[in-house]
Amino acid sequence: MFFLKMLYIYGGNKEQVKLSRQLFHFCNESLFSKKGKPTIDLSIKKVEDALAWTDYEGDGKFFIEIEESLDRRKFIITLCHEMIHVRQFLAGVDVSEFSAYYYEERLANQFYDEELANNFEENILDINED
Repeated sequence: MFFLKMLYIYGGNKEQVKLSRQLFHFCNESLFSKKGKPTIDLSIKKVEDALAWTDYEGDGKFFIEIEESLDRRKFIITLCHEMIHVRQFLAGVDVSEFSAYYYEERLANQFYDEELANNFEENILDINED
């Protein structure tokens, strides 16, 4: 059983690093049990043939790569998608793209409403911009 929640970020710009930390904290509170918090190595870089991918390494440890060129809205939604896969792995259920696509925008909107909307530096309309 694993209890620590850790995020290691490699690459990305300041905004992506900040968003990644905020989203990781949010997901730890809303998606994972106290005893099931993941450790994630997140690499923000050029990703071939995908927007992102997740690899479960065992014992609550994950490696995620996410495309560095994504705009803010797509970055949040894509990282939410990958965090849903982390939840699926930890819950021991089949990893489902259908389910991840179904919940990714709901989770992103919840993240925005609960985390980013209260930050005066953020613009409430930013998540809806393309």
